[in-house]
Amino acid sequence: MEYFDTSGIIRTELLDTEARRVADGFVERNPRNPGRLIAKRSLSSAQLRRFFNEFRQLEKKVKATGFDKVKPLIKMVKSKASYAGNPSNPKIPRSFKDFLISNVDAINTEQDFEAFMLHFEAVVGFFYGIEGVSNN
Repeated sequence: MEYFDTSGIIRTELLDTEARRVADGFVERNPRNPGRLIAKRSLSSAQLRRFFNEFRQLEKKVKATGFDKVKPLIKMVKSKASYAGNPSNPKIPRSFKDFLISNVDAINTEQDFEAFMLHFEAVVGFFYGIEGVSNN
């Protein structure tokens, strides 16, 4: 995952087209009724909020104690995503698990973390704009 362009500026697509594409990948539509989602194969808003809120808490810790002290906790989210995305009893779809793991892998600096948080916030916004997603 590349957060920045060659000038060191956050890539605009990360907060727009890529965020929309990612959010769309978290849901699966019913082929007979495209306005409805297949709940068992789609990310629930509760699971999205759970992980997003966890990252918000980590963001507060970064501001309070510094990135280096919080980096191990950020990396630990990979294990939580793996657990929630366990293929034998998934709580989250593979697309969301892969999103979390690939982004956590890409976070190596505080600037990476800040860019990821903006990207994740954009993904959340697009997710809630998808027809059929509810605030469950």
